[in-house]
Amino acid sequence: MKKVLAFSSSKGGAGKSTTCQIVAQVLAHKGQAVTILDADPNKPQERWRTGDSKLPVKVIGDITENNVVTHINAIEAGYVLIDLEGVASRLVARAIAKADTVIVPFQASTLDANQAGRTINLIKEEEELLEREIPFKVMLSRTNPAIQSRLERDLAAQLARNGLPLMENQLNERSSYKAIFAYKTSLYELSSEKVNGIEKAIMNAEQVTKEIVS
Repeated sequence: MKKVLAFSSSKGGAGKSTTCQIVAQVLAHKGQAVTILDADPNKPQERWRTGDSKLPVKVIGDITENNVVTHINAIEAGYVLIDLEGVASRLVARAIAKADTVIVPFQASTLDANQAGRTINLIKEEEELLEREIPFKVMLSRTNPAIQSRLERDLAAQLARNGLPLMENQLNERSSYKAIFAYKTSLYELSSEKVNGIEKAIMNAEQVTKEIVS
């Protein structure tokens, strides 16, 4: 059985690549077969895979609008995670069309919320074209784990009024999430001598992943 998760955001810095990588690590750690299709021009997933992590996360690069569907179809089982480019392109549209779920991360700012709305509009356009529902989840990212800001509460209320599926769990701002890319390793392999708060980061990552794949 195969499940395709697309991570999409029209704005850089929203936490798209970080969320994709963290979900991949949690799933692989729990014994799932995981393949990441790195369609981000900055190639964060490809660079991560050049490290020494022992987690069996496969990364495929050079993803284009011409081959993204071929790569998705070639994988018969497991989780396929697509880290998409931050623009509304034909590549993004094709990946969304093949996704079982689209995850739209955004930071608690009006600009990020507006950009998330653009991504949701693109999903709705693909739904009309395909004449089927494309499930998606909106997730606040890079949030303070201790304090919920007034802006976060206001944005959550606005999304609820608009009937948009905001995730209960948020991806917090954690030094461990930056460290996995800096050291090209996984949360489960980070050294506590170099990075603080690894256990709390893992707990947050596992809660987010559980909600995404549920």
